[in-house]
Amino acid sequence: MTPQPVPALQTGDVAPNGALPDGTPLLALRGRPVILAFAPSTWNPAQAYQSEIFARLLREFGDDALTNAAPEFWHALDCRGELAAQLGAAGQRALLLLDEEGILRWKTIVEPGQELRAGQVLAALEALRPAPTTPPNTTAAVDTEAATGGMSRRTFVLATLAAAALLALPSVVTAAPADISARPIPTENRAAMLPIELNINGEKHRLELDPRTALLDALRGNLHLTGTKKGCDHGQCGACTVHLDGHSALSCLTLAVMAQGKAITTIEGLAKGDTLHPMQAAFIKHDAFQCGYCTPGQIMSATALLADPHTRHGSAVEIREAMSGNLCRCAAYPNIIAAIEEAQRA
Repeated sequence: MTPQPVPALQTGDVAPNGALPDGTPLLALRGRPVILAFAPSTWNPAQAYQSEIFARLLREFGDDALTNAAPEFWHALDCRGELAAQLGAAGQRALLLLDEEGILRWKTIVEPGQELRAGQVLAALEALRPAPTTPPNTTAAVDTEAATGGMSRRTFVLATLAAAALLALPSVVTAAPADISARPIPTENRAAMLPIELNINGEKHRLELDPRTALLDALRGNLHLTGTKKGCDHGQCGACTVHLDGHSALSCLTLAVMAQGKAITTIEGLAKGDTLHPMQAAFIKHDAFQCGYCTPGQIMSATALLADPHTRHGSAVEIREAMSGNLCRCAAYPNIIAAIEEAQRA
């Protein structure tokens, strides 16, 4: 008879009592959370412990126990091994988090050719966040107590560190190893990843992207420059406006590969340290925003407008016409025009 494939372990399932390569059974690891990292070759997500991301997480959570013992929670494993088959992760690059009772609490699997998005990892983490179970002044060890859904604070911290590992090692996670699986890669995933270099706010960033990736998605998803907003994603609202060589451009309609060799400026690059750009200061002075979602695009369009010698001395009517591509659903248009005129005089 043909052996039946092992179904993938689902969130909430108790992990079977498989064994680590050294013979240690998973059952022996009960009492503390465990991260299992599967890959076709040596890939140890604990490298994230050397990253600034990891340092920031430890500062935020303040877990002394994790600071000293964190490496013990990680197990880098071959995805072609017996344990991977038992857990339904055979031939796949995957991270699995088991809590103190051996229950699968969080997993991320990267299919061959798939690009991992930071948003999907962070959204999965946010769904896990436990509610505090002790008053602020108690001395109980909350990192070992059960929280929402029976998950401890320590388990959530480990899940956060697992996410840091994924996001700190994008070149490893997004690559599709040739030997990861014998099954063919679907045609839609065969687009070659292109190495590109983007000059953003005076800094060079080297990325490997699908040639179809929009500049907006590269800024937000790959470089975490989230000041540039995704509004309509059709070039109709102006929320995603950036500067390319000083001229305003809609990043949702611009391929990232087309922006190579150009000076890209986002809203994060306008201020000089703690000193705001005059346009930013004018928007604050004239209260030229309400919800604020369109504001970065408005400011980027306005600064490009005043940098253009043909439009920098325009009247209110001319400014309104030039800014017509930036929509404000809160209808703060009079204040926006007043702010631009203020910056124009400055």
